[in-house]
Amino acid sequence: MIRIVCFCAVMAATAAAQSAGQSSSGPAALAALAQTAQQKRADWDRLAQSLDTSILALLPCDPKATAAIMEVSKASEARIAATAAYLQEAGRQAALQAAAARSVLASVEPLRPDLAVEKLDLAQEQLAVKGQTSALADPLINSAGGQRRPSFNGPRDDLRQIAALEQQRSDAVDSATSHADSAAGAVRDMITQLVAREAALKEAQAAFEAEGSRWTAYYAARLARAQMECNVTRGVVATPVRPSGKQGKQTGKQQ
Repeated sequence: MIRIVCFCAVMAATAAAQSAGQSSSGPAALAALAQTAQQKRADWDRLAQSLDTSILALLPCDPKATAAIMEVSKASEARIAATAAYLQEAGRQAALQAAAARSVLASVEPLRPDLAVEKLDLAQEQLAVKGQTSALADPLINSAGGQRRPSFNGPRDDLRQIAALEQQRSDAVDSATSHADSAAGAVRDMITQLVAREAALKEAQAAFEAEGSRWTAYYAARLARAQMECNVTRGVVATPVRPSGKQGKQTGKQQ
Protein backbone atom coordinates (compact mmCIF):
# COMPACT_ATOMS: atom_id res chain seq x y z
CA MET A 1 0.00 0.00 0.00
CA ILE A 2 2.91 2.35 0.71
CA ARG A 3 4.14 1.85 -2.85
CA ILE A 4 0.72 2.85 -4.22
CA VAL A 5 0.71 6.00 -2.11
CA CYS A 6 4.18 6.83 -3.43
CA PHE A 7 2.89 6.29 -6.94
CA CYS A 8 0.16 8.88 -6.39
CA ALA A 9 2.79 11.41 -5.35
CA VAL A 10 4.86 10.64 -8.44
CA MET A 11 1.81 11.03 -10.68
CA ALA A 12 1.17 14.45 -9.15
CA ALA A 13 4.75 15.39 -9.95
CA THR A 14 4.29 14.14 -13.51
CA ALA A 15 1.19 16.28 -13.94
CA ALA A 16 3.21 19.31 -12.81
CA ALA A 17 6.09 18.57 -15.17
CA GLN A 18 4.55 20.64 -17.94
CA SER A 19 5.27 23.80 -15.98
CA ALA A 20 8.30 22.55 -14.07
CA GLY A 21 11.47 24.59 -14.35
CA GLN A 22 9.58 27.82 -14.76
CA SER A 23 9.09 30.43 -12.09
CA SER A 24 5.68 32.01 -11.71
CA SER A 25 6.90 34.94 -13.79
CA GLY A 26 8.67 32.77 -16.41
CA PRO A 27 5.94 32.68 -19.09
CA ALA A 28 5.09 36.33 -18.49
CA ALA A 29 8.75 37.35 -18.81
CA LEU A 30 9.10 35.38 -22.04
CA ALA A 31 5.94 36.96 -23.46
CA ALA A 32 7.28 40.41 -22.58
CA LEU A 33 10.56 39.65 -24.35
CA ALA A 34 8.66 38.44 -27.42
CA GLN A 35 6.59 41.62 -27.48
CA THR A 36 9.72 43.77 -27.17
CA ALA A 37 11.40 41.87 -30.01
CA GLN A 38 8.36 42.37 -32.24
CA GLN A 39 8.26 46.10 -31.45
CA LYS A 40 11.98 46.55 -32.15
CA ARG A 41 11.63 44.74 -35.45
CA ALA A 42 8.68 46.94 -36.42
CA ASP A 43 10.72 50.06 -35.57
CA TRP A 44 13.63 48.85 -37.70
CA ASP A 45 11.37 47.90 -40.62
CA ARG A 46 9.80 51.35 -40.62
CA LEU A 47 13.14 53.17 -40.63
CA ALA A 48 14.85 50.80 -43.09
CA GLN A 49 12.07 51.07 -45.67
CA SER A 50 12.28 54.86 -45.75
CA LEU A 51 16.07 55.16 -45.56
CA ASP A 52 16.87 55.26 -49.28
CA THR A 53 14.03 57.69 -50.03
CA SER A 54 15.09 60.08 -47.29
CA ILE A 55 18.77 60.03 -48.33
CA LEU A 56 18.03 60.62 -52.01
CA ALA A 57 16.42 63.95 -51.14
CA LEU A 58 19.57 65.14 -49.34
CA LEU A 59 22.85 66.54 -50.56
CA PRO A 60 25.88 64.24 -50.26
CA CYS A 61 27.43 66.16 -47.36
CA ASP A 62 24.20 66.82 -45.52
CA PRO A 63 24.69 65.59 -41.93
CA LYS A 64 21.10 64.37 -41.97
CA ALA A 65 22.17 61.55 -44.30
CA THR A 66 24.70 60.24 -41.81
CA ALA A 67 22.21 60.70 -38.99
CA ALA A 68 19.58 58.72 -40.91
CA ILE A 69 21.95 55.82 -41.51
CA MET A 70 23.03 55.86 -37.87
CA GLU A 71 19.41 55.83 -36.72
CA VAL A 72 18.58 52.77 -38.82
CA SER A 73 21.82 51.08 -37.71
CA LYS A 74 20.95 51.62 -34.03
CA ALA A 75 17.42 50.35 -34.65
CA SER A 76 18.90 47.23 -36.26
CA GLU A 77 21.19 46.67 -33.28
CA ALA A 78 18.23 47.09 -30.90
CA ARG A 79 16.22 44.58 -32.93
CA ILE A 80 19.08 42.08 -32.88
CA ALA A 81 19.59 42.48 -29.13
CA ALA A 82 15.87 42.11 -28.35
CA THR A 83 15.46 39.01 -30.50
CA ALA A 84 18.62 37.44 -29.10
CA ALA A 85 17.34 38.05 -25.56
CA TYR A 86 14.05 36.34 -26.39
CA LEU A 87 15.74 33.32 -27.99
CA GLN A 88 18.16 32.99 -25.08
CA GLU A 89 15.38 33.08 -22.47
CA ALA A 90 13.22 30.65 -24.44
CA GLY A 91 16.17 28.24 -24.66
CA ARG A 92 16.87 28.62 -20.95
CA GLN A 93 13.28 27.79 -20.03
CA ALA A 94 13.26 24.79 -22.34
CA ALA A 95 16.46 23.51 -20.71
CA LEU A 96 14.98 23.95 -17.22
CA GLN A 97 11.80 22.13 -18.21
CA ALA A 98 13.82 19.27 -19.70
CA ALA A 99 15.86 18.98 -16.49
CA ALA A 100 12.68 18.93 -14.38
CA ALA A 101 11.13 16.29 -16.65
CA ARG A 102 14.24 14.12 -16.29
CA SER A 103 13.87 14.41 -12.52
CA VAL A 104 10.26 13.27 -12.75
CA LEU A 105 11.25 10.37 -14.99
CA ALA A 106 13.90 9.33 -12.47
CA SER A 107 11.10 9.11 -9.88
CA VAL A 108 8.73 7.18 -12.13
CA GLU A 109 11.10 4.58 -13.61
CA PRO A 110 12.00 2.78 -10.31
CA LEU A 111 8.30 2.51 -9.46
CA ARG A 112 7.48 -0.41 -11.76
CA PRO A 113 9.81 -2.94 -10.02
CA ASP A 114 8.34 -1.86 -6.66
CA LEU A 115 4.84 -2.44 -7.98
CA ALA A 116 5.88 -5.87 -9.25
CA VAL A 117 7.07 -6.77 -5.74
CA GLU A 118 3.81 -5.43 -4.34
CA LYS A 119 1.86 -7.61 -6.77
CA LEU A 120 3.83 -10.70 -5.76
CA ASP A 121 3.27 -10.03 -2.04
CA LEU A 122 -0.44 -9.59 -2.64
CA ALA A 123 -0.66 -12.85 -4.59
CA GLN A 124 0.90 -14.73 -1.67
CA GLU A 125 -1.45 -13.06 0.80
CA GLN A 126 -4.48 -13.84 -1.37
CA LEU A 127 -3.40 -17.49 -1.61
CA ALA A 128 -3.08 -17.74 2.16
CA VAL A 129 -6.48 -16.16 2.77
CA LYS A 130 -8.07 -18.46 0.19
CA GLY A 131 -6.58 -21.50 1.94
CA GLN A 132 -7.84 -20.40 5.33
CA THR A 133 -11.30 -19.71 3.93
CA SER A 134 -11.43 -23.20 2.37
CA ALA A 135 -10.38 -24.82 5.62
CA LEU A 136 -13.18 -23.10 7.51
CA ALA A 137 -15.80 -23.88 4.88
CA ASP A 138 -16.05 -27.65 5.70
CA PRO A 139 -17.41 -28.33 9.24
CA LEU A 140 -17.48 -32.18 8.87
CA ILE A 141 -13.84 -33.08 9.40
CA ASN A 142 -13.28 -34.36 12.93
CA SER A 143 -11.36 -37.66 12.72
CA ALA A 144 -11.07 -38.09 16.46
CA GLY A 145 -14.76 -38.41 17.32
CA GLY A 146 -16.48 -38.37 13.96
CA GLN A 147 -18.41 -35.29 15.06
CA ARG A 148 -19.13 -32.16 13.05
CA ARG A 149 -17.01 -29.14 13.69
CA PRO A 150 -18.62 -26.06 15.12
CA SER A 151 -19.69 -23.37 12.63
CA PHE A 152 -17.03 -20.87 11.57
CA ASN A 153 -19.36 -18.50 9.74
CA GLY A 154 -18.06 -15.46 11.60
CA PRO A 155 -14.34 -16.00 10.91
CA ARG A 156 -15.15 -17.11 7.38
CA ASP A 157 -17.01 -13.87 6.72
CA ASP A 158 -14.07 -11.93 8.11
CA LEU A 159 -11.72 -13.76 5.76
CA ARG A 160 -13.99 -12.99 2.83
CA GLN A 161 -13.84 -9.29 3.69
CA ILE A 162 -10.07 -9.53 3.88
CA ALA A 163 -10.04 -11.27 0.49
CA ALA A 164 -12.16 -8.45 -0.98
CA LEU A 165 -9.72 -5.88 0.38
CA GLU A 166 -6.79 -7.84 -1.02
CA GLN A 167 -8.49 -7.89 -4.44
CA GLN A 168 -8.98 -4.12 -4.29
CA ARG A 169 -5.31 -3.69 -3.52
CA SER A 170 -4.41 -6.02 -6.39
CA ASP A 171 -6.59 -4.03 -8.79
CA ALA A 172 -4.99 -0.82 -7.55
CA VAL A 173 -1.51 -2.22 -8.20
CA ASP A 174 -2.52 -3.25 -11.73
CA SER A 175 -3.88 0.23 -12.39
CA ALA A 176 -0.77 1.84 -10.89
CA THR A 177 1.50 -0.31 -13.06
CA SER A 178 -0.40 0.70 -16.19
CA HIS A 179 -0.32 4.38 -15.23
CA ALA A 180 3.37 4.20 -14.35
CA ASP A 181 4.21 2.86 -17.81
CA SER A 182 2.00 5.50 -19.43
CA ALA A 183 3.47 8.29 -17.31
CA ALA A 184 7.03 7.25 -18.04
CA GLY A 185 6.30 7.17 -21.77
CA ALA A 186 4.66 10.60 -21.63
CA VAL A 187 7.60 12.10 -19.74
CA ARG A 188 10.09 10.58 -22.20
CA ASP A 189 8.16 12.13 -25.09
CA MET A 190 8.13 15.45 -23.26
CA ILE A 191 11.89 15.32 -22.74
CA THR A 192 12.44 14.56 -26.44
CA GLN A 193 10.30 17.53 -27.46
CA LEU A 194 11.97 19.90 -25.00
CA VAL A 195 15.48 18.86 -26.04
CA ALA A 196 14.55 19.35 -29.69
CA ARG A 197 13.08 22.77 -28.90
CA GLU A 198 16.20 23.83 -27.01
CA ALA A 199 18.43 22.73 -29.91
CA ALA A 200 16.23 24.57 -32.43
CA LEU A 201 16.35 27.75 -30.35
CA LYS A 202 20.13 27.58 -30.09
CA GLU A 203 20.38 27.11 -33.85
CA ALA A 204 18.04 30.03 -34.45
CA GLN A 205 20.03 32.21 -32.07
CA ALA A 206 23.30 31.42 -33.83
CA ALA A 207 21.77 32.10 -37.23
CA PHE A 208 20.28 35.38 -36.03
CA GLU A 209 23.57 36.53 -34.53
CA ALA A 210 25.25 35.85 -37.89
CA GLU A 211 22.53 37.84 -39.62
CA GLY A 212 23.04 40.67 -37.14
CA SER A 213 26.76 40.78 -37.95
CA ARG A 214 25.95 41.09 -41.65
CA TRP A 215 23.56 43.97 -41.04
CA THR A 216 26.12 45.75 -38.86
CA ALA A 217 28.69 45.44 -41.65
CA TYR A 218 26.11 46.65 -44.18
CA TYR A 219 25.33 49.86 -42.32
CA ALA A 220 29.03 50.48 -41.69
CA ALA A 221 29.54 50.23 -45.47
CA ARG A 222 26.64 52.64 -46.03
CA LEU A 223 28.27 55.17 -43.72
CA ALA A 224 31.64 54.75 -45.46
CA ARG A 225 30.02 55.22 -48.85
CA ALA A 226 28.21 58.35 -47.71
CA GLN A 227 31.51 59.79 -46.45
CA MET A 228 33.23 58.90 -49.72
CA GLU A 229 30.50 60.59 -51.77
CA CYS A 230 30.83 63.68 -49.63
CA ASN A 231 34.60 63.72 -50.12
CA VAL A 232 34.21 63.34 -53.88
CA THR A 233 31.73 66.21 -53.95
CA ARG A 234 34.16 68.44 -52.06
CA GLY A 235 37.02 67.41 -54.29
CA VAL A 236 38.89 65.72 -51.50
CA VAL A 237 41.09 62.92 -52.83
CA ALA A 238 42.58 60.37 -50.51
CA THR A 239 46.39 60.62 -50.35
CA PRO A 240 48.00 57.39 -51.55
CA VAL A 241 50.22 55.66 -49.06
CA ARG A 242 53.88 55.64 -50.07
CA PRO A 243 55.43 52.19 -50.00
CA SER A 244 58.20 51.66 -47.49
CA GLY A 245 61.37 49.61 -47.38
CA LYS A 246 63.20 48.27 -50.43
CA GLN A 247 60.19 48.73 -52.66
CA GLY A 248 60.14 52.42 -51.76
CA LYS A 249 63.86 52.82 -52.56
CA GLN A 250 63.47 51.04 -55.88
CA THR A 251 60.57 53.28 -56.79
CA GLY A 252 62.67 56.32 -55.85
CA LYS A 253 65.52 55.17 -58.11
CA GLN A 254 63.17 54.61 -61.03
CA GLN A 255 61.87 58.09 -60.57
